[in-house]
Amino acid sequence: MEDNLTSKLPFRENMKNIRNLLVQVYRIDKSYFFLNSLRLLLDAVGNAMTVVLSAEILEMLYAARTGEEIMRVVLLLLAIPTLLAVASSVLWHEFVDPGRANIGRVYEGNLAAKFQSMDYSLVNSPYVKDMQDRIDRAHGWGAGIYDLFWKSDSIVSGIFNLICSLVVAYPILRIIINSRNLWMYLGIAVLGIVLWILTGAATKADAAFQERLLANPTKVYPEEIYRKYYSFSWYWVRRCMSGDYHFIKDVHLYDGYDLMKKYTVDHIRESEKHMPWVTVLEKLNGRAGFLQGCTGSLLTLTGYLVSAAYALVGAFPVGSVIKFAESITRIVGGFQSMGQQYREMALTARREVSTLEMLSISDEMYKGKLPVEKRLDNKYEIEFRNVSFRYPGTEQYALKNLSLKLRIGERMAIVGMNGSGKTTMIKLLCRLYDPQEGEILLNGVDIRKFRQEEYIKLFSVVFQDFKLLSLPLGENVAASMKVDRSLAEKSLGQAGLEERLRELPEGLDTCLYQDIADDGVEISGGEAQKIAIARALYKDAPFVLLDEPTASLDPLSEYEIYSGFDTMVQDKTAIYISHRLSSCRFCNDIAVFHQGQLIQRGSHEELVKDEQGKYYELWHAQAQYYTEK
Repeated sequence: MEDNLTSKLPFRENMKNIRNLLVQVYRIDKSYFFLNSLRLLLDAVGNAMTVVLSAEILEMLYAARTGEEIMRVVLLLLAIPTLLAVASSVLWHEFVDPGRANIGRVYEGNLAAKFQSMDYSLVNSPYVKDMQDRIDRAHGWGAGIYDLFWKSDSIVSGIFNLICSLVVAYPILRIIINSRNLWMYLGIAVLGIVLWILTGAATKADAAFQERLLANPTKVYPEEIYRKYYSFSWYWVRRCMSGDYHFIKDVHLYDGYDLMKKYTVDHIRESEKHMPWVTVLEKLNGRAGFLQGCTGSLLTLTGYLVSAAYALVGAFPVGSVIKFAESITRIVGGFQSMGQQYREMALTARREVSTLEMLSISDEMYKGKLPVEKRLDNKYEIEFRNVSFRYPGTEQYALKNLSLKLRIGERMAIVGMNGSGKTTMIKLLCRLYDPQEGEILLNGVDIRKFRQEEYIKLFSVVFQDFKLLSLPLGENVAASMKVDRSLAEKSLGQAGLEERLRELPEGLDTCLYQDIADDGVEISGGEAQKIAIARALYKDAPFVLLDEPTASLDPLSEYEIYSGFDTMVQDKTAIYISHRLSSCRFCNDIAVFHQGQLIQRGSHEELVKDEQGKYYELWHAQAQYYTEK
C-alpha cells in the first residue's frame, strides 16, 4: 500500500492527462483560453505598473520634487492600473466567467449524454459500472473541471507575473552585476541561499503531500475500505440531504436514524482506525500550508532588507527598494506557486481520467445503415431464428436456441416463471442487446442492418421497471417538451385515467411528485402504471410491448386494462408479459417460457388441455385465487 501512495507519476503521464483535459475544454469553447489569458496578462501588467509607479513616487518624494510633478505620477498610478483593472473586469464578467459556467455545463452534459447514448449493453456492463464508481469517487475529492480553471489561472498568472517582474527588476540587476562589488555579490548570494532554504522547505512539504495523492487518487482510499465505510456513508448522506421525502418516510416510520448514524458518523470514525496514513496526509497538508505562509512573509521581509541595504550604501535609488523587493518576491513566489499549482492541476487531471475514458468509449454494437421501410399498413413481421443470449459476465444462457415468429397484427402473451427469459426476449427485440448466436429478422432482414434510431421507433414499450419524471403530466406522456395535447388526453383516457385527469388542478400541466414543484401531485403506483401505458399509446408505434407494467394493479384492474388495450392497439402487433395468466386469456397466441427456452405455444384452451405441460401447472397454481362471476 505504501508503494502505491508514495510512487510518483511520470511527468509525461501528468502532462498527457493535463493536455487531454485542456483539449476537452478547447473543443467546447475555442475562445476561452485566449480571452482568459488576456485577462490575466492585463492583471499582471497592472500589478507591475503599480510597483513601478509606487517606486517612482517614493523617489520623487526623496528627491523633494514639486507637488505638481508628484501629482502627475499619482494620477498615472491611479489611471493606468485602473484602466487595466476595468478591462480585466469586463473580460471576466462578460466572457470568462460565463464561459466557464458554459464549459462546465457542456462538459457534465456531455458525460450525461454519453451515458444515455451508448449501447445499453455497455451501460449495464461491469466495465462501465466500475468506471462510474471511479468517476463518483474522483469527483468526491474536488470540483472536477472547475479545479482546472483555478489551477490553470494560477499557472498562467504566475508566468505573466514572472515575466513582468523580470522586466521591472532587470535594470536593478544590471546595476548589481555591473558594479563589480564583492559585498553586493555576497548580498545576492545570501539572499539566494535564504530564499532557497525557505522555498525548498515549503515545496518539499507540499510535494510530499501531493505526490501521495498523485500516485493514484482512487487508491488513497483502498477499494475494500472505501466500499465498507465511505461508499455507505456518502450513500446515506446523499439520500438524506437530497430531501427525498419517499426515502425519509420509511426511515421515520421504522426509526432508522440509528442505522443511518451507524453508516455515517460511526463508519467514518471506524475507517480512521484502518487508515492511519490518512492522518499522515492531513499532517503533511497542514505542514505545507504553514511553511508556505511563513515563506511568503519571510520572503517579502528578506527582499526589503537586502534592497534597503543596497539603497543605503548608494547602490541604486531609494525607489528601487520597492521594485527590487517586490520583483524578487514575485519571481521566487511565482516559481513556488507554479510548482505547487502544476502538481495540483496534475492531480485534477488524474481525477478526470475516468471521465475522459467514459467520453471516449466506442459503441460495440454494429450500426446498420439500411432505412426502415415506412408502412402505413403496419405490415412488419418479426422472427427470432435460433437466438441464444447470455448477459455480459455470465456463463449461463438467459435465452437458448429461441425460434419464434410474431404474426402481423396479432396479440401474443408470454408467460413463465421469474428468470425464464421473457424480459430478455423483449430487450433483444428492441435491440438493447445483440444475441451471441442466431439472428432476429424484420421482414426477412437482420435487424442489425437497419439504422438503430429508425428501428427503435417501431416499438412502444412499457417495462416492469418503468420510470416517470417529476415533470408535467403531458411531458411524461409525450416524453418531450412538445406535447400534442389532444393525443395526450386521448391516450390517458384509453389508459383509464380520463376521470383522474379532470380532477388534476392544471390538467396536463400538473407536475408529478413534489421533487421540483411544491404543488406537484402524488400519484399512486397504479396511476403511474396507467400513465406509462398512456405513454406507449401516445408513441403510436407498430409494435406494442407490455412487460408486466400492471404488477401493482389488482387482478380485475389488470384484466380490464389488457382487455381494453387489445381494442386500443387495433391493427398493431402486441406482446403482453404477465405473471397473472388470467389476464392473458384474450390472446389467441400464448408462448410459455421456461429456463430460457420456448417450451409451449398455443391458445389458452389448447395449452390447458396438456396436463403435463408447464402452462397447465402455472394455471392451476393460480386458479385457486380467482373465482369466475
